[in-house]
Amino acid sequence: MKSTTLLGACFVVSLVSVAMANETEGLRPLTTELRSIIASRCLDCHGADSAEGNVRLDNLEAITLPAQLDLLNRVYDQLFFNLMPPGNDPQSRDQEHSLLSQWIRQELLRLNASKFDDKLRYPGNGNLVDHELLFSGRVQDKAYSPARRWLVSPQIFHQRVIDVFEMDERDRKLYSHSKKKFYGVTNPFLLPERSGVRYFDLDSLDGGHLLVLLDNAKWIAEKQIHAARVKNQELKPGEFVNGKDRWAPNTTPRQFEEIILGDNVPTDTSINAAIEAQFRLVLGRQPSPDEFASYLSLTRDAIEVGGTTNGLRQMLIAVLLESEFYYRQEFGAGKPDVHGRFMLSPREASYAIAYAIGDRGPDEQLKLAAEQGRLNTRQDFRREVTRLLNDDTYFRGQIDPALNGSHYQSNETSHPRLVRFFREFFGYPLALRVFKDSSRSEGRYANPKRGTLGTPGWLVVEADRIVTRHVENDRDVFENLLTFDEFYVYHDKDNATGRKVIDQWRSVYERLKNTPWQTSPEEVLEANLEFLKSVPAMQIKDTSRPGELVNFMHYFEESFGQGRTPFTTVPWAHGYTFHHAPFYNLPPTPRINRYGSWRSTKYIADLEPVTFWDYPTDQPFPIDHRKGILTHPAWLIAHSSNFHTDPIRRGRWIREKLLAGRVPDVPITVDAQLPDDAHRTLRQRVDSVTTDSQCWKCHRQMNPLGYPFEIYDDFGRFRKEEPLESPEHLLQSGNGKTSFNVYETGPIDARGELSGTNDPALDGEVSDALEMIDRLAQSQQVRQSIIRHAFRFFMGRNEMLSDSQTLIDADQAYVQSGGSFKAVVLSLLTSDSFLYRKSHL
Repeated sequence: MKSTTLLGACFVVSLVSVAMANETEGLRPLTTELRSIIASRCLDCHGADSAEGNVRLDNLEAITLPAQLDLLNRVYDQLFFNLMPPGNDPQSRDQEHSLLSQWIRQELLRLNASKFDDKLRYPGNGNLVDHELLFSGRVQDKAYSPARRWLVSPQIFHQRVIDVFEMDERDRKLYSHSKKKFYGVTNPFLLPERSGVRYFDLDSLDGGHLLVLLDNAKWIAEKQIHAARVKNQELKPGEFVNGKDRWAPNTTPRQFEEIILGDNVPTDTSINAAIEAQFRLVLGRQPSPDEFASYLSLTRDAIEVGGTTNGLRQMLIAVLLESEFYYRQEFGAGKPDVHGRFMLSPREASYAIAYAIGDRGPDEQLKLAAEQGRLNTRQDFRREVTRLLNDDTYFRGQIDPALNGSHYQSNETSHPRLVRFFREFFGYPLALRVFKDSSRSEGRYANPKRGTLGTPGWLVVEADRIVTRHVENDRDVFENLLTFDEFYVYHDKDNATGRKVIDQWRSVYERLKNTPWQTSPEEVLEANLEFLKSVPAMQIKDTSRPGELVNFMHYFEESFGQGRTPFTTVPWAHGYTFHHAPFYNLPPTPRINRYGSWRSTKYIADLEPVTFWDYPTDQPFPIDHRKGILTHPAWLIAHSSNFHTDPIRRGRWIREKLLAGRVPDVPITVDAQLPDDAHRTLRQRVDSVTTDSQCWKCHRQMNPLGYPFEIYDDFGRFRKEEPLESPEHLLQSGNGKTSFNVYETGPIDARGELSGTNDPALDGEVSDALEMIDRLAQSQQVRQSIIRHAFRFFMGRNEMLSDSQTLIDADQAYVQSGGSFKAVVLSLLTSDSFLYRKSHL
C-alpha cells in the first residue's frame, strides 16, 4: 500500500480526527465499519512508524474542525475521481469507496461546507454530475433553474446598442457584421477562450467594467441627441467632437428633440415623455411610477445646473447605466407551484426564448404574445420557439464577425447561435490562438497578425462552413459532424459560378494555346481583344495589360495543359492568401509570385515543375484519410501545441466532451514537461513521463484516446512517419524561406484504446483515429454527452440531478426526430428547466 497519495494521508488524518472529535464540534463519529476500512487500508502507510507524506496519526487531536473540513473536501475529490482508497479487489474497493464517499459527503453537506457542490456550478465541472444517474430515469426531482440575473453576452450587448439607435435591418446587418463599428463603444464583456460552452450565468459586473460602461453611455447619449443639436445650431452640420468619429444617427427621437428645440424650460410632461422613450429604447419597457419620479427629479436638477441639453443628456446616460441594460433578469413571477417553483413571467420568457435562439431581443410577434397573455403555458412556449426556429430571417447573420477581414468573411446562416454551439463545443476556433513555426510547414502556414487571421483564419472559416451545412440539413447532426467525409477547401465561389469561370477560362486556353502568347503577347491580345472582352472571367477591357494575358496563359498551361482544373482565383489576385491546401494533404496551388508581375510581359521559363491541385469546383468533396470534424485541420491545430501534437489534450477532449468523463487537473506539484530526446517519437516521450503508477491514474483516461490522432501532425497533415526534429537527425538544411530542413523519421504508432462508452461492442483497442471515430459516432454515451453540453449552452449553467428528465426528453427528441438538432433545442426550451425558476436561498 505504499502507493497511497499525500491526499490519502490527509484522508486518514481527517477521518481518525473525526472519530476522536467531540460531537459538539459538528462532526459525527465514524462507524465501526469505516474504522475498519481505515485500519486496513491506511495505517500501514500513515502510522507512527511510517508517516508517509509527513503525516503522523499520533497527534490527530490537534487538528481543528476547519482543518478537518478542508481535508475532507480534498479527500472527497480523490474519492470522486476513483484515485483512492487503494485496493486490488474491485468489488471490495467499490464497497469501501461508496461507504467513505457517502459519509464524507453527508457530513460536508450537513455542515454546509461542501466545496464540491459549489464547484459543480462552474464551467468545466458539469461532468461531475453522475452521467448514468442523469439518464437512468430514477431521479424524480422536478426541474428548474435557479432565479438569476444573467450578464448579457458580448453579442447580446452589441445588439442592444443597435436597438438603442433603432437601426433598420440594412444598417443592423451592416453593424452586426463588423463592416462598421461604433467608434465610441467598447464591448465590456469577454468570453473565455476554451473548448466547450463559454457563456455561463455566473459572471457579474465589477469595478473593471464601470469606467468602460460610463464612457459607452456618454458616447451613446451624445449620438442620440446629435441630430437635434445640429437643428438647434449647437453644432454645425458635419461638426463632430472627434474628427475620427463622424457617424451619428440621421434623426433624434422626437421626445428628445422637443426638449432640445423648445424655447422654454421643459415641462414635466415633456421630460416624462423623454424618460419613457429612453426606457423603451434601452430597457424595452415602461418605467415604473417610482422610476418616473426619480428620473424626473434627476433631470430637473441637471437642467438647473447645466442647461436643457446637458440635463437631458444626463438622464439619457443614467438610463444607459441601469444594470438591467447589462443583465438578463429571470426570477419568475406569480404564485409558486407545489414544488416552490415560479414560472417565468411573460416578459422574462420572451427575452429568454429570443436570447436562447439568437442574439437579438424578442421580435414583434413574441412581444405581442407576452403582452396579450399568450406566453403563459408550455404550449405557448412551444408555439413561439417553433416559429422562431423556422424563421429564416429574424436571426440571420454571420456566425463570427470577428473573422471578417480583407481576405475572408464569416459564413452567414439563418440561426448563427445554433452553429456557434458546435464551434464552441468542438473548440476548433482556438486554432487562431496557436502560434506555429512556419518553416516547419515549408513556409505555407501564416500566423495571424495585424490585418489578417492567416492560415488558421481560412481553416476556421472552412470548418464553420461544413458545420453549418450539417446543422442546416438537420438530420443525424451529431453523427454526421463526427463522420462526414466531404470538405470545403478554397471554396470562394458557389458551385455554379465556379463551373462558369472554369468553362470560360477553358475556352480562352483552347483558342489561344497555339498562338505565340509567350513571345508576342501584345499581338495576341490585340488580335483576340473582342473575344477576350466577351469572356467575363478574364476581366480584360483593352490592350493595356498584355502581361496579365501571359500570366493567365501560363497558369492555364500548368493546369488545363496538364489535364487539371485550376483554382478559380488567380494567384496574382490582390490579397491572395490561398496556401493551406497541403494541410488537408492536397497538392498546393501556385504561389503568388510564380508567374512574376502581371505588369511584365516576360514569360518565366524553366520553372521547377510542380504538380498543382486539380481543383474541384463542386464542393464539398471527399478527401482521403479524413473523417469528420475531429480530423479537420482546424480542430487538429486547435488541440496541438506550438511545435508538436498533443495527444494528452486531444485525449482529454474526447474523454470530457464526448464520453462525459472526468479528468482531475494536473496537481500543482507536477512539472508537466516532456523530455527532450532526439531518438524517440513524441508518443514515446509522453509514455516515458506518464506511465508510472501515480501519473497513469489520470493519464489512462486521456493518452489511449489521444494517441490514435498521431496519424495527423500538429498542422493537421495525415502522416505515417514522424520527423525526428533534432540536429543529429538532420538530413538536409534549408534557409527557412525557399528551402526547408529535412529530418530522419520514426514510424507512427497510432494504436489506442476506446473506453467509457459503456458498450462492450464499442470499447476496446483501435488502430487509429478513423476507427475510433466510427465507434464514437455509434455510442449512446457520446450522443448523451453532446446533449449535456447543449443543455449548458442554452441554459447558461451546468446540469443538476433535478434536470434529469429534461436531458432524457432532449435525448429522446433527437432520436425520434431522426437526429434533428432543432428538435433538441425545442425540447430544452419547453422543459421545466427552462420554464421555471426557484430561489436557492
